[in-house]
Amino acid sequence: MNHPQIAIFARSAKENTPYLRSIEGQKSLLGRTMHDIAFDGIHDEIAVTSPLAQAILSFRGAANGEEAPLRVIQGNKTQIKGVGATGKVSIDAVHDEIFLATPDQTILTFNRLDNGNVAPKRVLGGNDTELSLGEQSMGGGNVPCLRIDPIHNLLLVPVSGRRGGGKILVFDRTASGNTRPKASIRGPVGMGNQFEVYAPKLRLVTHTRGNIEIWNVPLNGESTERPVKIPAPLGRQSGDIGIVLDPLHKEVIIATAAGNTVMTFSVPEVFD
Repeated sequence: MNHPQIAIFARSAKENTPYLRSIEGQKSLLGRTMHDIAFDGIHDEIAVTSPLAQAILSFRGAANGEEAPLRVIQGNKTQIKGVGATGKVSIDAVHDEIFLATPDQTILTFNRLDNGNVAPKRVLGGNDTELSLGEQSMGGGNVPCLRIDPIHNLLLVPVSGRRGGGKILVFDRTASGNTRPKASIRGPVGMGNQFEVYAPKLRLVTHTRGNIEIWNVPLNGESTERPVKIPAPLGRQSGDIGIVLDPLHKEVIIATAAGNTVMTFSVPEVFD
């Protein structure tokens, strides 16, 4: 049984470096099916889902030990359903919103300060949206991640499964109801891996088959433009399970699966 924990390391940590602190224990309400984490650098908060509890937990950025979350979004009004496929969460710190993809093929938007059994402020879903957000399974699910560009007011969501074939849907950030995407990118995230958005340059960054890929994000229509590829091998049989951008140091940080490592690459091409 895995031990539910969020471990915090120094940015410059190397092999066999102990973590600085961790969030764990019964009071934290963390569960072992966390598959994504979002950091709010403006308000210094961490958001993570608890799929088995059908909840979104928000912690202090400096939380340590068996510390309770600041807020918990949970209950029948939230429309967070099921025991899996709700593992991906995103924060828009500029507009004070939290986004969650669900196996009901909807994207729920909450106010960042929501707490308790509250209804989402917006729900995006319906046939015209083209959303394909994974399938429900016991304790798991393959829902894709979603990311926000707060500068250009965009919501980016991969299409998963056989419908996808490597496609990112681009919506207005405030889209709701049965709204069509305003643009799409054909090619990236074909295997369900994670991605990040560098909003100042309108770029999407992912890792596929040994390369960091840099894609331009269109504001309308379908883009088939090919990405810039930067070699970034993760090691034998070691696929990525998470990616983070560090614009200050012009670095891309990638967590691996089989390798069970966190690798940092200097990639100024993403940010220049």
